[in-house]
Amino acid sequence: MKIRLNIPDADASRSAPTFEVPERKVVAVDHPCIVVNLEKGLRSFGPRPNFRKLVDDLHEPQALPLWFRPDNPASKPILSHHAATNNILLKITVPRRTGRKRKRGSDEPFSGEYDILDSTTLNSQTSTVSSVSRHDRPRAILRSLQDNPDQYEVEAVGMVRDSHRYRGLADFQFANTDAPFLQNVAEHLLPLDCMIQKLRQFKLGEGIATSPGLEIVPPPHFTDKVIGFNYNYEQNPGIIDQGLDEEGETRLVNRQGRNKFSYGHFIHHDAFPAPSRPARIDGEAQKIPESLMQQLHDAMGKRPIWTRRAIVNQVRGNYTESVLKIALQIMGYQFRGGPFRDAIVKYGIDPRQDPKYRQYQTLSFKLAKNLVGATKVPWQTIRRGQVRSYSKNDDPTSHIWDGESYSTDGKLWQICDITDPFILDIITNAPVRSECDLSESGWFLRGTWQKIKAAMKAKMIAITKDRLGTEGDDPPKEGYIYNSFIANRLAMYPDDSDKPFTVSLEGLLRPLQDVESSRRRRRAPPRKDQATTRATPDDSADPEGDQGDETAQWDLDGGNEDAEAFSPGRGWDNMVGSDVEDDDVMGEED
Repeated sequence: MKIRLNIPDADASRSAPTFEVPERKVVAVDHPCIVVNLEKGLRSFGPRPNFRKLVDDLHEPQALPLWFRPDNPASKPILSHHAATNNILLKITVPRRTGRKRKRGSDEPFSGEYDILDSTTLNSQTSTVSSVSRHDRPRAILRSLQDNPDQYEVEAVGMVRDSHRYRGLADFQFANTDAPFLQNVAEHLLPLDCMIQKLRQFKLGEGIATSPGLEIVPPPHFTDKVIGFNYNYEQNPGIIDQGLDEEGETRLVNRQGRNKFSYGHFIHHDAFPAPSRPARIDGEAQKIPESLMQQLHDAMGKRPIWTRRAIVNQVRGNYTESVLKIALQIMGYQFRGGPFRDAIVKYGIDPRQDPKYRQYQTLSFKLAKNLVGATKVPWQTIRRGQVRSYSKNDDPTSHIWDGESYSTDGKLWQICDITDPFILDIITNAPVRSECDLSESGWFLRGTWQKIKAAMKAKMIAITKDRLGTEGDDPPKEGYIYNSFIANRLAMYPDDSDKPFTVSLEGLLRPLQDVESSRRRRRAPPRKDQATTRATPDDSADPEGDQGDETAQWDLDGGNEDAEAFSPGRGWDNMVGSDVEDDDVMGEED
């Protein structure tokens, strides 16, 4: 292979010299550090580096480890990354320049032989390559080439088709300088030289170490990340510069923020006092249609606290979601948590001050739980199917809980919107607190509050599975949930208890579990070690060989298409859970 090297010079010939590139395999190693001392740079590759494996024709490129602390055997190396290159290694011999300075104002070239005069590293008799260990600067070498254009030599050493680079992140390093045990291990077990002699000298201390600052052996790796993540930080395009403020600081405003919806208050359950007016009223809020505002005023006159779903059901007409959001925030504030969370409360009214407002407390439930990977439908599609527009008044009574059916267009109910006689009986006979419990049960004792939530959740599950029975069923249907059964189970929990406890849903849904367990047992296949039997007039076996007992399972394919959802370890735990707790539905009706 031939190459042409052209060094610009005014007096040089226009034709560039040609060099032969020998067939020699050269591998380049890009050291991540600035190598000042060549000997120390080679030590960073380990006590016995195997450079031969880099030039051997192997099936897979080999990595070359490098230690930043080669004197510490316990330190961790970084590995090289193989990259294919197409470079040429050139050997350029530059004339030595003298150490004398030119005469002032003269451009005459340096002349004569030259030795490096550096008392810290070399003496005047040392002969070495100036570019090694940074003994000479590249600027000085270039000047020497310009001063002696006809006295340099160039030789093509070979093609560099393989390069090993260190681009990965170094792992976290464990400092064992103050760890006697780790120093002992590193001194006797890690060295490769004199291994047998070192092993014989290794000893462990007797007894059990109980002193403070006990040493713990570090893991082999602290992190598995070897590639740096490119975050691509950039300015938000929605942020604009609005000049300087009064203090001389740049004022940045996010045009894509939620400022246009920040007309109301969204306070914590223990924040006092309650807001008495909206946060602001500007031109955007003044554009709300008067017909909408009048309907909301009339609704607040009927009762001072509403859920969003309930008050929107009172509105007639088609309004955009953004208009409704602004209008609702102008009408009232909301709590972030507590017994009245997510309800819209009329300004100037604090339901935490008077027990008469207990009928407006809210209950939230997680109606369905989608298993990850259960369907291939994107979550955006699922979300759009779960959320309804405020302008659609398909069912103006969707906020009512009658105990027989319920709407899934929201997850929040109020005590005053419950018409189920069974739940109303619990609420009517419930004792009232002297002070409001701000965090959970409000004006109800915790025992009563847990009963209300447990009974509603159990009946919701029964309605979902079409297993809610009526008291007129004679005889009662197997696998159905009845109010009498729930009442008997709840009787073991005290109404007047204020201690923190939860009501288990498994007990309330026991009939559903029992019938499904019975069906599974009926379909259990015979054991392999049991012979297949045939029915005879005196045998109790069925024609297929299954024992004809009452614990058998029904056919899940035809008898009950929902039975698999109740199987242990699958949908049952996700549907029921271990207890009844408020689900986090912060802003669920936004």
